[in-house]
Amino acid sequence: MTRATLPTALTLMFGSEGGYSNRKTDSGGPTKYGVTHKTLAAHRGVASVTAQQVKEMTLNEAEDIYMTGYWTQSGGDLLPAGLDYAAFDFGVNSGPARAVKVLQRLVGVSADGNIGPQTVAAVSKYEGGVRKLIVDYCDARMAFLRSLTNPKTGFPVNGRGWTIRVTGKDPKGQYPTRPGVIGEALRLVNGAKGVSVPLISQMEGLEGDAKAVPSEPNPWTTPETVIQIATGAGGLSFVATGNGPVQWAVGAALVVGALVAAYLFIARVRKTVV
Repeated sequence: MTRATLPTALTLMFGSEGGYSNRKTDSGGPTKYGVTHKTLAAHRGVASVTAQQVKEMTLNEAEDIYMTGYWTQSGGDLLPAGLDYAAFDFGVNSGPARAVKVLQRLVGVSADGNIGPQTVAAVSKYEGGVRKLIVDYCDARMAFLRSLTNPKTGFPVNGRGWTIRVTGKDPKGQYPTRPGVIGEALRLVNGAKGVSVPLISQMEGLEGDAKAVPSEPNPWTTPETVIQIATGAGGLSFVATGNGPVQWAVGAALVVGALVAAYLFIARVRKTVV
């Protein structure tokens, strides 16, 4: 059963994420209500969608995507009030698996990216209680955001907006302090409803809605892949210089083995970048 936090969480989310955008500094690409073109395509069961289709997405569809693809996966129905919103916002901005893993490392359980009984139990036993956990969790989130050093899509260009979104404090002091995710989450612990202050989307020029995800490494340039390719090349050389069936068979086996190993490694790299 969906928690009572969800309506307030959605209101806060749509305020932080804003409407349609397609900025170079946002690694998510064409985005509306915080839903990227890739997420929208996956939700509709198609290979891809156009920027125009993203722009035409309705609020109702965005709500459905959030409830099924982010709220539940971020632990919204299992975590205590307040922490559920903090994890939800983190999940929308950086991916549910990332949000859950950061929380799991904080409470000292295996970081598998899935909220289960072990994580829920560890959360309930956190020293200092849920309010301290929310503060520590948001601090851990800020540490993750600062680690995104890409000069085009990371903290150097989006850090101010991300900081205001999470902490409510403008590093440049231009805007008055607001609750941010941390403040709103602490309000929700006490059963507060609604939104307390103007939302970040109303602050001109800020980009707190930009997706905060690590740059995906190029798996073809990793040392492991290079070694596998070199092994395959050695196999081809072995085949080219050989004149017997045994050499041909051994060389072919080396090539096939190297290609399979490279493929599996690349798949693992793409799977673990979350």
